[in-house]
This record gives sequence, structure tokens and C-alpha cells, in this order.
Amino acid sequence: MPSPAPTPTDRSGSAAPAHRQAAARIVAEIADRLAEPHRVAEIAGVPDNLMRYPGKPQPVWDPLLLSDGHPGVGLLFAELAAGAPELRGRAHAHLSAALGSGIRLLPQSLFGGMVALAFAGHAAATGFGGYATMLDGLDRHIIDHVRQRARADRERVRAGEPVGAWDRYDVLGGTAGIGRYLLARHESTAGQAAELALIEVLESLVAAATADDIARHGTRVPVWWVTDGLEHGLVEHVNFGLAHGVCGPLALLSVAWRAGFRVERQDEAIERIMALLSRWRTTDEAGPRWPHLITPAHLESGQPPERARDSWCYGAAGAARAVYLAGAALDRPDWRADAHAALRGALTVASDELICDSALCHGWAGLLQIVLRMAHDSADPGYHAIADTLAARVVDGFDPEAPFGYRYRHSLAARALDRPGFLEGAAGIALALHTYATGDVPATSWDSALLVN
Repeated sequence: MPSPAPTPTDRSGSAAPAHRQAAARIVAEIADRLAEPHRVAEIAGVPDNLMRYPGKPQPVWDPLLLSDGHPGVGLLFAELAAGAPELRGRAHAHLSAALGSGIRLLPQSLFGGMVALAFAGHAAATGFGGYATMLDGLDRHIIDHVRQRARADRERVRAGEPVGAWDRYDVLGGTAGIGRYLLARHESTAGQAAELALIEVLESLVAAATADDIARHGTRVPVWWVTDGLEHGLVEHVNFGLAHGVCGPLALLSVAWRAGFRVERQDEAIERIMALLSRWRTTDEAGPRWPHLITPAHLESGQPPERARDSWCYGAAGAARAVYLAGAALDRPDWRADAHAALRGALTVASDELICDSALCHGWAGLLQIVLRMAHDSADPGYHAIADTLAARVVDGFDPEAPFGYRYRHSLAARALDRPGFLEGAAGIALALHTYATGDVPATSWDSALLVN
């Protein structure tokens, strides 16, 4: 059965413009192309559908990834099925395919392994119920694992060491992402166990945020200093991105504060991260911005790098959303104003030369979802016109010849890739378009995986 297109309306209840209807049609088309788990895995798993990282070519598909696997596709159907019960079977089929692929114990993160499956399952349970047994079983393992990680992170900082690797603390691979899942689960049957684990995650992030600078090669650097797992020409640095940097912990600490989950010095931790961001905040002709990262050379010169691509994962757009959440948590109108100015500036300089794809991570759909959240939170009508423009770009990127409706282009790929998943693929694009087409916030809060709400 073809997927029903959501009925697009604007906030006044009047008929939506034609591009909202076009967005709804594309969502329905993508949903039909992603309906069968076996077909999706077969197309995404062909041998040449891979990123050619130096020394280790990497397939884009893994059945247990939220980014490019069955959980990410299941997340789309969980959201759609909240308003279209006939699509529940598709969500269930992808969750079952993920579970049937075999649970791997490590590494665990919001975007891979048990937590990825649990996040998608929780979204389905939020949208239409069920999955309690699966989630209870996964939560027991997730909670034990993250508490061990959080304790190790806290002890590392207390010993005067840097965080070392971004996948210890960040959204994609670290405790900030897992903490966001735990925050979503606190009202579930996991209950008190999830809350205790979340408290330990918050305490570990507070410990890092409130720690004094440390010595590294004769230079004082923030404790957020990344020393391990550096690839693709990166050097040691402090990362400011929402995906891999301090803006991920900032967002989690802020949304947890607003939800009433507060540990000692949490407000100070938010203020300390904001102080670090403010130290390196600059303004150019587009407006205020924060750099992607700061290296030893920047520390020595005192000058941040030039503005680069602004997207969800890196740059002023994702950072602006984290800063806005911090301003909402601690009632700082100046931070919120800075966030609005930075986001609008990032959007004025966004171009097809810098934004090369339509996906959530560093493409047009990610910018669209941030703008939609800012529009909802601030009730600023100006954001609706911006969303129209961004949605039109995403709609224009639809390729009916592509198996999943969109293709992903990257300098490290020998060809345009077919990615069905959440972070850099068709499912994530469809989720942003669905939010736009319906004119309402997500029923499942699927974008909490991006730490934007």
C-alpha cells in the first residue's frame, strides 16, 4: 500500500503553499522506497557503495546503525506511523531486521549498537505503543554500560587528564548522545535506573566543564582537548561542533536542566562551556559565529580559523541551536539573541558550494530542522519564510532515478552513494520534510537524536 502523504497545513490552519505539498509527496515516495528492509539492505550494501577513507574503505550500511541502518529507517516509519497507523508494520519490519542482525556489545553509542536500536524502538513506542519487552532488555545493558563509561570519564578528568577522544563525550559516539536517550526514557519502565544513569552522565560532563585548564606540551588547554583517534589530517584540538564538540554536552546539560534533571554545579557547567565559546566567538560580515575547532596554532596566535561550512554537525548553525537551548535553560536573553543572529548569519552565507548534499548531518535538511525548531520555540514568523526557502532546496534535490530518492556526494566516495539512513541519507531527509509539511513538531521527538530539542 502506498504511503499516505501527510496533509500539509500552516500554523494558521490555512492551506499550505505548493512546496509544502511537494514536500509531503516526496516523503510518501521515500517511504515507499524504504518499505522493504531486505531491498533497502541489498541496495545500500553493494560493494562499491562505500566511503574511501585513507587506508580503510568503509561501507555506508550497517544494519545496527542509526546513521545508516535499520534503526534509522525505522525511525522514519515510527514518526510517520504516529499519524498513519497503517505504516506501523514498516516500522516493525525495520526494527525486527535490526534486532535479527545480532546485537553487538561494543562500541555502544546513540548512533550504533543497542542504543541506536533502543532509540528507534522508543520512538516507535512513543508514536504508537509497544516494544516494552525489547526496550527493558536493552535498557539493562545500556544503563550498566553508560554508568561505567561516565565513571571512567569523571575519574579521568579528576586525575588532570584531557577528555582525550570526542567519542567519549560527544553526541554521535559518546555519553552526551546516550544521555539524551536516557532523558527520553526516564518516564518508561526503566524509570529510576535510567535516572541514576543519567545523573552519572550529567556529573561526568559537569566535571569536565568545570575543570581547570590543563598543561599539554607546555601550553594550557581546555580539558575538552582531543588527543586520540585523530584522522584525516586533524591535529590535537578542542572541538566546538554540535556533533563532536562541546556544543553536544552544552545541549544535553541544557535540555536536562529544563526537564528538571539537575546535578550539583550543572548551571555553572553550562556557563563555563558558554564562556569557552564566548572566548572564541567572532563576528564577520554575516554575523556572530563560533569556529569548528581550535588547534595549538590558534591558541598560539589567539586567532580563530576563518568561517567554514555552517551545518548541523559543525559551524554556527548547530552551535547556535545549542547556545539557544542554554539561553532557554538559564533564562539568558543575550545568549538567545546571539543564537538567532548566528543562525541567520549562517543561513545568509550558505551556498551550494559549501552545502553539497540534502541530508541532516551537513546538508540542507539539517539546516531546515534547526530552523523549524527555532521557529516553534521563538514564535518568530521570519523563520517560516526561511524554512520555505530551505525546504525548496531539499525538494529540488530529489532524484527520481536514485533508489532512495536522494544521492550523497562526497570527495571520499568514488561515486554518488545511495544512503537510506538517518544522518546522511533519505530517511533523515524525509523526516525533516515531514516536519515541514505537517507544520508541527515531531510526534516522536526523533530530532532529539540531533540534540536540537
